[in-house]
Amino acid sequence: MNKKVKDILPIQATVVLYSVSGIFSKLASRHAFLSFDFLLMYACEILALGVYAFFWQQIIRRHDLSLAYLNRSASIIWSMLWAALLFGEKITLQNAVGVLVIMLGVMVVNTEEKGEEKAP
Repeated sequence: MNKKVKDILPIQATVVLYSVSGIFSKLASRHAFLSFDFLLMYACEILALGVYAFFWQQIIRRHDLSLAYLNRSASIIWSMLWAALLFGEKITLQNAVGVLVIMLGVMVVNTEEKGEEKAP
């Protein structure tokens, strides 16, 4: 398997885990505040965020920070997909353009930083 793919797969798996916390948040919001179901969904969200935090620390320890944060911005895409698949929300043209602008912005910032590091 290509080294870049080997680098990106664990990062994306961690990003997907982060986006899953949003699913639990949305599910918690469907229940009465402090009800058992609310607390259960909220606990699942906190658990997902805790596991994510552990793995994210491993990612930024082992990978270039710009690669990690470039891939981290993909959480917006995952969240939008979860919203459409699980909650029946529509992906509008404005949503797609917004995600594209964010992804391009993150890419520009990361390429500018790399270019500045190489300059004498």
